Amino acid sequence: MSDEGVDKIISHIEAKAEKEVSEILLRAQAEGDKIKKAAQEKAEREAERILSNGERLASLEEQRIIAETKIDVRRKRMDAQEEAIVASFEGARKVLQDLAEKGKRDNLVYKDIMFNLIASASEVVDGDKLELAFNQRDNKTFKGKMLGELGAFVKKMTGRDISLALTDETIQCLGGVVVRDTENQVEVNNTLEAKLNRLRESIRVDVAKILFGDRI
Repeated sequence: MSDEGVDKIISHIEAKAEKEVSEILLRAQAEGDKIKKAAQEKAEREAERILSNGERLASLEEQRIIAETKIDVRRKRMDAQEEAIVASFEGARKVLQDLAEKGKRDNLVYKDIMFNLIASASEVVDGDKLELAFNQRDNKTFKGKMLGELGAFVKKMTGRDISLALTDETIQCLGGVVVRDTENQVEVNNTLEAKLNRLRESIRVDVAKILFGDRI
């Protein structure tokens, strides 16, 4: 084979190789562009996902902060309400103490209150012989004539002829009375403290409404 023939064969091979190389390069470039585009789209989707998650997390964090703030505000308002309610009941206790010590306050008369407390307790306690337990101050007040006046009032209010007697021992209280039968089977605590404590829960809502209106 002449050199010319060899050259033609080599040229043909080179041309064919160059064509194949070009095709390979084109395919590689196309594949590369495809991969690049896919990667870019994936990156964009990931970025959107991250951004979306970030917004969602930010929204959740905002909601959490708002919820905690509402709880904190409600707790502080409830604490303030409770302090005011406690203060109002403490004020009521001081009024009762002043009334019991002085015998009268504004249009309230301690004697009338005591008579009604004893009569209402006597309606609950069965028996014709009842004992009355007072604090030391009231025990002295209700001895003698006052006890007779009280007996007549209780009879009028209950319709029963009840014998009233003072106990040998006095009790510790602001005022009021403990009424019991002579066998100590039934006892009604109508001391001022007991009455206030029983009323505390039942009028708590009313006191809160007076102090805070509809903000409870």
